[in-house]
Amino acid sequence: MLNMRSESVSFTHLIRLAAVLGACALVPLGGCDDGKEPATVSGGEMPASRPPVSVSPSADAESVAAPPPSASGGDASEASEPIDAAPPIRLEPEVLDFGIVGPSETKEGVVKLVNTGDRPLEVLTVQPSCKCTTIDDISGQVIPAGGFIELRSAMKAQSAPGIKKAEMKVLIDGYTQVVNIQLRNEVSLPVRVSPAILNCVKGQPQSGRIVLESIDGKPFKVCSIGGKPVRFIGFDPASDELRSMYAVEWDLARDFPDGNMPRHWMIETDRADCPLVDVYIRHESTLPRPVLRLTDYRHSFGRIEQGESAEFVVDVTDLPEGERIATAASSSSAAKVELVGTSAEGNTTHMTFRVTPAVDTLGVQYIPFTIYTTSRQQQLAVWGQVVPKGHEGCFGR
Repeated sequence: MLNMRSESVSFTHLIRLAAVLGACALVPLGGCDDGKEPATVSGGEMPASRPPVSVSPSADAESVAAPPPSASGGDASEASEPIDAAPPIRLEPEVLDFGIVGPSETKEGVVKLVNTGDRPLEVLTVQPSCKCTTIDDISGQVIPAGGFIELRSAMKAQSAPGIKKAEMKVLIDGYTQVVNIQLRNEVSLPVRVSPAILNCVKGQPQSGRIVLESIDGKPFKVCSIGGKPVRFIGFDPASDELRSMYAVEWDLARDFPDGNMPRHWMIETDRADCPLVDVYIRHESTLPRPVLRLTDYRHSFGRIEQGESAEFVVDVTDLPEGERIATAASSSSAAKVELVGTSAEGNTTHMTFRVTPAVDTLGVQYIPFTIYTTSRQQQLAVWGQVVPKGHEGCFGR
């Protein structure tokens, strides 16, 4: 069980913690960015073609004037002032890579902190960069010279497909520079879309191509995109055999002539484990307008049959004291959205909603709805597909 526990430190240590850890911040897209790929994989397999990345501790704090460390690593605890250098620690692995994970899935991993110096090193604290990461508390533990300790952590994936990165910063007694431990995962459904985001804001390309690929390498059929026929590149569905990878073209003006585009563009496949895949369209008209502090803006009811209902959860954090979730209402005649209930977990309120399509609703649906609290309201949307009862495989719309 991972836990977080605070330890008391001296006033001097508190000053250093404020300087060193003050730079911690969430990276874009809910703690995500799509920078360089790491070399090592733990908890999942990644394509071998990805280039390696070398990770080493870096200075994130303001420097404190001090004598240089000894060539052997030195005993920082005996110095009168902290050493302005990185502690002699090697990470194994260099990057904690959880590989490919499903949306909102949590995986655990372990990093070894190896003391390459000739004196013991004491861990003052460990600070994760975002709430997606939880850790075992190792504050106060001593790493013997030539030995190691283990840091166990868990990283919860975002719900939206794409690469997610986070950091843990380890502060060692007697050193001003922290040890940066990088964490990474890639969120994907069984069918991966690349890129997972179409950046179509003003000044960016308004057309292009995407690649659809089954993670397990099995051939599959792409049935429709946005409820319309698929425009393949180099593939004829009438004569060619099914593949495990397809290139598809898109054009904003052609695919959305009225300029009214959904936040998530839905791709239908014939895979039972992945009937719908979504691509986020980042456009001025689809950017979120946050009123409540939501943890995510991607919500789906999946694929259901006519006459069925489905539930989904939306999380909100830091509701002011006295404010409560009151109700929800859909602004579409295609389906009704209603509040089922709420539950609290720390500073997070889990809101469960039920979507019930109308009796004549079929095909891909994008349902706008509004969450009402006792003092505010937040507009959102939930998406999915409704098929006839007993239908299997492609529906095509």
